[in-house]
Amino acid sequence: MDPGDDGFDADDWLRSFREGDKIADPATPYGRDGRLRNPVVDETFAMAGVVMDYCERLEQRNRLFAEQILASGTSVGSHTREAQGAESLADFVHKIKIGYKEREETDYSLSLCHSKPHYPHDKDLVVRVKRLYPLFSSILSTSEQRLRDRRK
Repeated sequence: MDPGDDGFDADDWLRSFREGDKIADPATPYGRDGRLRNPVVDETFAMAGVVMDYCERLEQRNRLFAEQILASGTSVGSHTREAQGAESLADFVHKIKIGYKEREETDYSLSLCHSKPHYPHDKDLVVRVKRLYPLFSSILSTSEQRLRDRRK
């Protein structure tokens, strides 16, 4: 099929993401250009960066455990961000629940690390992970209530 047949040219579309020789980010960041700030997206993104830094230090002590925390700690944010584009309220709740479970896994793993005096400790990271609990609880409680109301 020629690009002119349906009016869509994939090459032009792909070039639209380039700025000079760099790839442009097509998404508008939260909090800019009319896109509302989203505290849980902001917090989980910030936490993921701290998780990455912590795991670089932990890797010197236990590479496999660092990989596990890296996966769960960054997954919290990716599932939360994915939920923002959910296809339905039920899909949103499902994705947020996965992010919540990943938060729980990260919290547990950090607790284990902090129980070992020879492992690196990061109190800021622990606070960030624990601070997400009420955010997730509130989001899930409100969203699940809306689902129940819609089913009635």
